[in-house]
Parts: sequence; C-alpha cells; structure tokens
Amino acid sequence: MEILESLLTINGKDIYKEYRAFLAEDKSGGHDNYNALLQVPAMKAYTAVTFREQNGENLPASLPAPHYEARDVTLQFGILADTPAEWYTHYIAFIDFLKSGWLVFALPELGTQYRMYFKSAASHDMSSPLTVEDKVYGKMKLKFREPNPYQSIDL
Repeated sequence: MEILESLLTINGKDIYKEYRAFLAEDKSGGHDNYNALLQVPAMKAYTAVTFREQNGENLPASLPAPHYEARDVTLQFGILADTPAEWYTHYIAFIDFLKSGWLVFALPELGTQYRMYFKSAASHDMSSPLTVEDKVYGKMKLKFREPNPYQSIDL
C-alpha cells in the first residue's frame, strides 16, 4: 500500500516501510490523529498577585509572551501484515522502537514536527483477517508526552 508510505516518519524512519505501522482512523475521512497533534496546548498561567483586601488579582500592565504547558497526545496506529506471526513481529519491533527515547514525529503533508516520548498504551484492538486482500490488521491507541510544545527542533 504505497499510499501509506512517507506519511509519517519518526526519527527519520518511514514507519510504514519499517514496521507496517501508520496513523489509523476509526472512520473513513477521520482526522482524530491530526486533530490531536494540532491541538493548541494549554497556556501557562500568568504570575498574579492577590491581596485579601482587594478584589480579583493584579497582573502587570503589559503581559509577557505566552508560554505553553506540557501536553499529552494520544495517537491511533494501525499495523498491517500478511500473517498473524508477521503482524506480531512488526508490533513488538514498533513498540520497542517507540520505547527507545526521544521521538521526532515528522508529517511532511503538514510540514510539522513534534518532539515527544512514549508514555503509555491506551488501548489495543486486533481485527483479523482484514476484508481487503486478506491482511491481518490491528490498531492501538498510544499516548505520548510533549514536554515542550512549539520547541524548535534541530535535526
């Protein structure tokens, strides 16, 4: 499925070519993965001073540049294979790769990059055989932590 190639690289690896993994959606035309990546992180609170004798809080007349909180991003991946054994081999290799440390997700289609690390697995669903071409398919939701959103990434 050449259409899945080069849509997402992690640390420079095309995850479809390497692990038969790709960003998967629950329904045709869905954008849950891109929505999760493009979600604006929560802003850090401005430093404010409160006095019991006054209403509200005091802030500087000119607010400093905004900064963002760290955020968690949940992405859904699918893995496609010819046999259950092949699927399991790709699955284990993909999870081991994700646990290796810093991960730079690059989406050429959007021209964006994100520096995150693997945090946890949220769910897993094995669907086999897939009705198209008798393939074995499984999907999983994985959670990643982006400690410094909008950090410039030097590759």
